[in-house]
Amino acid sequence: MATHNYNIANGSGQAVRQDINNALDAIQTSNSSQVEPSGPEVGQLWYDTSSNELKVYKSSGWQAVGGTASGALIGSGSTRVQLTAGTKALPSVYFGTDTTSGFYAPANNEIALSLQDYTYLRIGYNVAAQGATPNRALFLGNAASLTTPIKPYSVTNAQGTTSQGLMVSELGRLQICAHQGPQIQLNRTGNDGQMITFARDGGGTVGHINMTASAVSYNTGSDYRLKENVVDLTGAKSRLQQLLPKRFNFINTPDRTVDGFIAHETQTIVPESITGTKDEVDSDGNAVHQAIDQSKLVPLLTAALQEAFAEIASLTTRVATLEAN
Repeated sequence: MATHNYNIANGSGQAVRQDINNALDAIQTSNSSQVEPSGPEVGQLWYDTSSNELKVYKSSGWQAVGGTASGALIGSGSTRVQLTAGTKALPSVYFGTDTTSGFYAPANNEIALSLQDYTYLRIGYNVAAQGATPNRALFLGNAASLTTPIKPYSVTNAQGTTSQGLMVSELGRLQICAHQGPQIQLNRTGNDGQMITFARDGGGTVGHINMTASAVSYNTGSDYRLKENVVDLTGAKSRLQQLLPKRFNFINTPDRTVDGFIAHETQTIVPESITGTKDEVDSDGNAVHQAIDQSKLVPLLTAALQEAFAEIASLTTRVATLEAN
């Protein structure tokens, strides 16, 4: 085995023949040695017997074929293909002559798609860096939002024009931020039916959103076959009188006064209408707000109104009797 730079030096016949033989030997063995060839030419191959790697000489020096991430090279021992990380302006994988659109790696553990020198898709660990919980996620956005991606759930109004996007995490969570227009658009063609369904623990549907050509309905499970211990709702009027309707504005909308209820006050009367616990906070001390589903008040309101109608009918009969006498 020998190494050679393939430049035949001028000399006597015997010396020249030996130099040629050495060059041919080097070609046959890919310059096999533990010491790199001296005076190599760009593109020359050398088999490094100390590391058992085939290397190519580039302007930056000897480069292992498949051994580092700085060249687009094919690995030998495990049939791997290793590419340069690339950039959004020159991705490591592109198609045809469009060198500004393709795939590249913006950082460790991330893969991105660029279109015309702009990043539009990033897949990787904690892509949305600003936020308490790191996720391996797919993040789709515009060029501005992908520069320093923020979890869509955390975007403020001031950031809205530059941080719009969609994130899908490995935990099955979807977050969307849009500054204008509808965030989700659904279109059903040809017939009426369900647009969204809800299930629990792999079981049957517990609710769905339906649409017709002119309306949308929001439905929760109510089939009699789902229920047991069914009795009439009584004493509704007295419970209804315990509800404490209020007028107020939300802190974020001080100029808008609305009618409604305070969650914890209503929870004692119709607990199924309220989610959450009064004064609850998360592990960071942030408030976990209670919420109300006011549609859950309808059965109580209906029963109370029926009781009131029954009383009115009874009083009407008594008045009619008195007047007749």
